[in-house]
Amino acid sequence: MMASDLESSPLPAARRPAAVAPEFGRLGWASRLVLAVATVLALAATGIMILEGFSRYVLNVSYFWAEESVRFLMVWAFFLTLGVAGFRQCHIRTELLVQRLPRAAQRAVWLLSCAAGMAFAFILAYSSIPQVERFRSMGMVSESSLELPMWLLFLAMPVGGVALFLYYLCAAWYAWRWGDPFAAAPLDDEPDAGVAAALSRQEPLL
Repeated sequence: MMASDLESSPLPAARRPAAVAPEFGRLGWASRLVLAVATVLALAATGIMILEGFSRYVLNVSYFWAEESVRFLMVWAFFLTLGVAGFRQCHIRTELLVQRLPRAAQRAVWLLSCAAGMAFAFILAYSSIPQVERFRSMGMVSESSLELPMWLLFLAMPVGGVALFLYYLCAAWYAWRWGDPFAAAPLDDEPDAGVAAALSRQEPLL
């Protein structure tokens, strides 16, 4: 029998290898792109704050546009990373009760959490669209000399809501098909000895 015949012939169900759950939370270039943009925005806001502080206390000059631009940049940096933070398991979770439930109950809790997250993300995105449209139709701009369109600032809310909705949608599919979508990914480096001992219940966290 040829090797190709062995590959094409179906194996009995008992001898088939068990399906391995794929790793959840790896977005590749999309994740890196979003994080890079958010990082640039946050760094720009930090640079403006440093410039404003230096100008106030050394040159005794204040820039009216500095505070406004920092707010705009930080709002966009925050909402851009809502979905990516979820995929990278950076959202806060409480698992003390869930991990002691039976497997079926755990799956139900995961799906319920995903449903609540999708509902919140949908409300966030849907309710912010009328505000964006109102500012756009009115042509309202910011108070500083920059005169930035206000709808551009509020556009961060539906963008972040859609990103968060997509994360919870993927998490719900993973919970239904494979397992816990909220479990922290294993670290590449070895954890600190004290942290490892605490996680293995050899000593308390505090």
